[in-house]
Amino acid sequence: MKCIYENECGSCDHINMEYQATLDLKQKNMENLFGKNIMPVIGMNFPYYYRYKVTYALGYDYESRQIVCGKYGQGSHDLYEIDDCLIESKDCQKLAHFITDLLPKLKIKVYDEDDHTGSLRYIFMRQSFATGDIMLVLVSADTFLPGKKHLIEEIHKNFPKVKSIYLDINKRTDSMVLTDDLTLLYGEKYLTDKVMGKSFRLSPLAFYQVNPQQMKKLYQTAVGFADLSGNEKIIDAYCGIGTIGICASDHASSIIGIENNRDAVHDAIFNAKANGVKNARYICGDAAELFTEKNIQADIVFMDPPRAGSSQKFLKSLMKLAPSKIVYISCNPETLARDTKILEKKYRLEKVQPVDMFPFTGHVETVVLMSKKDT
Repeated sequence: MKCIYENECGSCDHINMEYQATLDLKQKNMENLFGKNIMPVIGMNFPYYYRYKVTYALGYDYESRQIVCGKYGQGSHDLYEIDDCLIESKDCQKLAHFITDLLPKLKIKVYDEDDHTGSLRYIFMRQSFATGDIMLVLVSADTFLPGKKHLIEEIHKNFPKVKSIYLDINKRTDSMVLTDDLTLLYGEKYLTDKVMGKSFRLSPLAFYQVNPQQMKKLYQTAVGFADLSGNEKIIDAYCGIGTIGICASDHASSIIGIENNRDAVHDAIFNAKANGVKNARYICGDAAELFTEKNIQADIVFMDPPRAGSSQKFLKSLMKLAPSKIVYISCNPETLARDTKILEKKYRLEKVQPVDMFPFTGHVETVVLMSKKDT
């Protein structure tokens, strides 16, 4: 397959390279950070159309004044029409362009960044890999979206897999797509997906891996690294909606999920109950502070921090907690390398497994196993 948007779109770094060559490049980059004892990158059998969370920006072509539905260029705010992206869900792409074609007929104007007029700014979509169902979010700069009733009717008629439609009011001037000013216009409040036999409720703002096929391999690796016997007490730090801990719950004595986003904690509690997980509880708060409480103990800590990695405060508290194993999942090898260097004061770096979560981009997800040194 060949991408014709390589020179315009800013999404992929290596889209027209041979796939194995991109894996070799990522392997080399990981070896530069962690040495030669790196497990081979886990790739995909078919590394296309894998993104199940998709955003399209809307704007105008300055010459024709026709509506453009596409992506911003690398390092710019130039908007390019994208008709067939090789890494994003085909269903989501069809839906985005269907909506775009309807806008002039319904007299819905898109947002103009120059004069700050118009309404619709982005089309955001999540798709469940398990069911094919889609959650759609229409992101508007204006609370009034003319023609939305007819737009919803047309979407419902032509795309029965769209199970929910939200309106998000975004008047910001930065690059943030979704705000918390969300209104459900149609359908179900949540989307459901499955991984490793567990089901998870997803809201528009919930963190969830964009590549569900590789997510399964990632979590299987993480749980496998933990080598659970069924007797371990586990802490799932940065737990989000509870995915990793719930996937490990059948093989553990207890799970404590810690997350500072209250909405995510509510989702994690729901997900645990929905999966019949009775050995998990969830706490909203700062994990670094909670680790110091006397009743918090763990044999194993799973941690999946944001791209910036963990704080010094968290890492110090983690070493004081002193679990026998740490399973660290990271979307940023550089901050992972930085954090593991700190943890190596008390822990051995046992395994490093890269997972190609984002084929044809420069990103790689990594699972690391660290075990406590003998004292």
